Amino acid sequence: MKYFSQEERFKTLISPPKDISKLLQDDMWLISGDFYGIQKFIFDGLSTKNASKVLRAKSAFIQIFTEYIAKYICFKLNVKEDAIVSINAGKFEILVPEKEIDLDAVQKKLDDYFIQNFYGLSGIMLSSVACKRDDFTEIQHYKALRKKIIDSIEEKKFQKFNLFEENAFDVLTYDTNINNQTLCSICNIRKVQEGKENCSICNSFVKLGQKLSFEHQEELVDSDTLGIDFDKDFIIDINLNKKVKSYILFDGHSPADFKTLADSSCKNSETGIKSLAVLKADVDNMGKFLEKSNVTNCFENFDSFSKTMDNFFSLYIPKLMKMEYPNTYTVFAGGDDLFLLGAWDEVLEMAREIEHEFKAFVKSEELSISFGIAIAKPSTPISYLAEYTEHLLEEAKEIDEKKDAISLFRETVKWKRYKAVYGELYGTLEAFEEHLNTAFLYRLLELIEMSKKVKYHDDIPSTIWKSKFRYSFNRNVLEKMRGDKEKERAENILRLLSRLIDENPKETKMVVNEFIYTRRSVT
Repeated sequence: MKYFSQEERFKTLISPPKDISKLLQDDMWLISGDFYGIQKFIFDGLSTKNASKVLRAKSAFIQIFTEYIAKYICFKLNVKEDAIVSINAGKFEILVPEKEIDLDAVQKKLDDYFIQNFYGLSGIMLSSVACKRDDFTEIQHYKALRKKIIDSIEEKKFQKFNLFEENAFDVLTYDTNINNQTLCSICNIRKVQEGKENCSICNSFVKLGQKLSFEHQEELVDSDTLGIDFDKDFIIDINLNKKVKSYILFDGHSPADFKTLADSSCKNSETGIKSLAVLKADVDNMGKFLEKSNVTNCFENFDSFSKTMDNFFSLYIPKLMKMEYPNTYTVFAGGDDLFLLGAWDEVLEMAREIEHEFKAFVKSEELSISFGIAIAKPSTPISYLAEYTEHLLEEAKEIDEKKDAISLFRETVKWKRYKAVYGELYGTLEAFEEHLNTAFLYRLLELIEMSKKVKYHDDIPSTIWKSKFRYSFNRNVLEKMRGDKEKERAENILRLLSRLIDENPKETKMVVNEFIYTRRSVT
């Protein structure tokens, strides 16, 4: 496709569209399914101690269960599974001939399942729209169909769990006599059986997590074994492929815990903090792009575009993690977004490479990617980190209409300026590291804050930062130089820092903070 690079490293990601010619009829229904409440499903109530055992598994379960339900609907409607035109990132679409279709019974069964097992915090919403052959074959008709699909799904989201229906509350039960000894140590919601540490649902996630090692080959596992207790009359084989498995660092036979990931930070240095970084990213303005571009002019364009974009996130990035950033963990990667965590220094370096690779892959200036990254102790509750990182991503998205931004170290900037400052400054600081004491670096951060006040708030008293900077640099660095060459080198760094702090204080603060984190003593 013209929207994606044909460079050798990306060629395997380009996906052809599904051939739906045999499915097309004059009158049809397009059934859509949307797994909603994904963040709540993955993170709510999860204890940090056991989070790594189930996080990826819960995300993989969304993919697995979405596929299961799509095939279940085909089973109930007595149509072949070829009728499934797409399954991607918790969504599916099924194209069936026009006939009486009753999705209400399936929707009710889904609602009951999610209320019984997950207390209605998430679910799958089904909707359907009537369509014709021309909607898939005529230019512009498909664009109108996509809008109908989106509108139908949005309308259905206001009808979650029909609690006004007679006996609607009969399915809602709750556990009694719950205390610290009987509460599941993973989800902190469900009651455990006597003598057990975890509830049966969380145990099924733990077992699934152990099957998700990237090293293992693809394997077929029946849905019952994977813990899908939805309909005993419908048990199917699920392919645990690379998209489902993604990449997580394993420690023996189980996913590495967050402390192990954090302790892998700065592994090639005697200094550096041992912390976790959590990264959330997604593509900017995707909805507007699809609406205005010719991607949605026909099914073939849309299907190929969607699957190819998904391949970048669900295949290319996990492979990158495995090869270059092993001390990391995929929570989810697919569609057009990411949620990753790992050793903080690897995550920051990986973020810069992902941004670079995305722009190399996508041949459209209208598409960019924004990031929110938080650095924290591995004991920080993962539910809080998920919420906070989402907030950082939102801040990045609010920088302007085009986005292409990153939120990190309490600053939000455009990627272009951040990369320029990083490229100019970080290597210079490393090369001059032996002459930069910690006190001076922290003083530098104070002066950067003063420069921000001048640049963004016209704070006149803070203009004194330049003279303070010159004084501090002379006292801590320049006066200790021996020989003309060393002094000339120091003067060059003085001018570089002075210019960057003046012109790009936020970006400079981000780079200096990262440099400080690599120097701090290990405690």
